[in-house]
Amino acid sequence: MTKSLLLFAALVLNAPATWAQMGFGKPKDVAAVKSQPLVVALKDEDPSQLKKLAKKPDELAEYKAYIADYNARMQELAPKLWQFSPSVEFKQESELPALRKAKGPQRGVLRHLNFVLSAHTGGVGNRLGGFSYQSEQVSALVVEVMGNGDQHQVWRVQLAPGPVYTSDIIFSLKGMQTYLQARADGRKGDDMREELAKNGKKLRTKTLLFDEADIKGKLTAADIKQAYPFPSQIVPRATIEAAAASADARYACVRLLPATESIMVQAVFDTADGALLGISKPNTVRLMGIGGGTAIGKGNLKDFAEAAGGK
Repeated sequence: MTKSLLLFAALVLNAPATWAQMGFGKPKDVAAVKSQPLVVALKDEDPSQLKKLAKKPDELAEYKAYIADYNARMQELAPKLWQFSPSVEFKQESELPALRKAKGPQRGVLRHLNFVLSAHTGGVGNRLGGFSYQSEQVSALVVEVMGNGDQHQVWRVQLAPGPVYTSDIIFSLKGMQTYLQARADGRKGDDMREELAKNGKKLRTKTLLFDEADIKGKLTAADIKQAYPFPSQIVPRATIEAAAASADARYACVRLLPATESIMVQAVFDTADGALLGISKPNTVRLMGIGGGTAIGKGNLKDFAEAAGGK
């Protein structure tokens, strides 16, 4: 995996290159998550949203269904998949302020957040000769530690825009634990970068699954074969979800992930363990703030082939 791809892995997944700069994964925080039951926060219905949608019954029903669906999936998946902490327990988001204030050992908390990033939107040439930035909102699953009046992030995985699929939650939970265990074992950024490079070679042994909705009208099976010479299939989303749910070692899949709200990357995940096997960044023009990377193209496929060790 090239240095530029590793940089984007850092932006999207808070990969090892950002540990020092962002302060994530400090040993004492990782130890707190490991030693105490993990608190998984369940969403509350927002009274302001309920009031706003009171006269829009269809939208109100959709909002309530979203809250109920997210909570149900986390209650099903977290106890099955989370093994880094002794156990998992659930609290409503409304209970977290009290947890933050509580005295005693800090607790690890997993929750879904929308938060604001500062994103690059232009090059030099503004009046002060510097770079311009804008605030952008992205969605992420976040592990934090709370207690004794303190709260800060340990790790996060940013999520694709649009529907949050069950596979997104599965890959996020598995990837978070891989990172936390690496930090608990004292592994450094160079160790993780080497592992990322090795992971790509696994693509040769996998069938890469493409969601038919992601490539409809953009790529054909022949286009894919030309740019990506390893096994692949175009399948319905349900096939990918089934592969992720069963941890099927035969497959990998492609998912769109946000570096910022308007700049996307294409990432390949191993459906067996959620490992990142490859990542493809937008072109330079898009990186300068015009956005893009919202569709899988031949350039992305060539990046995946390179990660797999192809030409």
